[in-house]
Amino acid sequence: MKKFLSLVLAVLMLTLCFAGCGSSDTIKIGVQTSTTGDIYASGDFGEDAVLRYDNGAAAVEALKVGKVDIVIIDNEPAKSYVAANEGLKILESAYAEEEYAICFQKGSDLKNDVNNALVELINDGSVKKIVDKYISNSGEALVGVPVKAVDTDKPNLVMATNAEFPPYEYIDGDKYYGIDVEVAKIIADKLGYDLVIENVAFDSIIPGVQSGKYSMGMAGMTVTDERLKSVDFSSTYATGIQVVITKDDGGKINAIEDLDPYYVPAE
Repeated sequence: MKKFLSLVLAVLMLTLCFAGCGSSDTIKIGVQTSTTGDIYASGDFGEDAVLRYDNGAAAVEALKVGKVDIVIIDNEPAKSYVAANEGLKILESAYAEEEYAICFQKGSDLKNDVNNALVELINDGSVKKIVDKYISNSGEALVGVPVKAVDTDKPNLVMATNAEFPPYEYIDGDKYYGIDVEVAKIIADKLGYDLVIENVAFDSIIPGVQSGKYSMGMAGMTVTDERLKSVDFSSTYATGIQVVITKDDGGKINAIEDLDPYYVPAE
């Protein structure tokens, strides 16, 4: 009996040892559901490594309490989160670069009108002026769109967004602000529409646009092959950078290169 119990104990200790040793060879990554960070993380590290959250703030909170090792998210929102939370840092090297565009229902006639207006506003410098204003914090007056839509005689251009993504879209008081908000506003003004913004979960934007519930979607949205199966996209109007947020206390991820052991081999 003693020999049997000793054997059982040895097996148990060995099992615990392997479990403990294995934990150092895994990584948990926080992302906002259905964002590009989600797409990159699940593709590069596997589904088991990814923990999805409704917004970036929740992913960052998970990092702070140790539920995840890193958060992969867009650079500008990352700056805001790190500035608001002690003990976090952004790794120096970018994780990936991407282009943002507006999404539309497949075959939508509206896409051509909006895209033509967008291209004109890019060419005359209006879009760059808006982007620079938010990125550089120049102090130039920001233009907001009321959260509660104002009824006018103009037709509505309904934009679906997820207003938890500063500086691209966010709520301050009773208005929406951000790069996407102001770009959409000048497009709507140019085409004779009233811009109406619907704040929804990020992963609800494409299905809503796809079904015709919304005129278009803008939320720092990257063009991907998977998304192109569901919606059409405009010309790109801004460049985004995906970065990694981690703790600054010397954890296991202190540089982009520290992620190398955790990548899932390509099939």
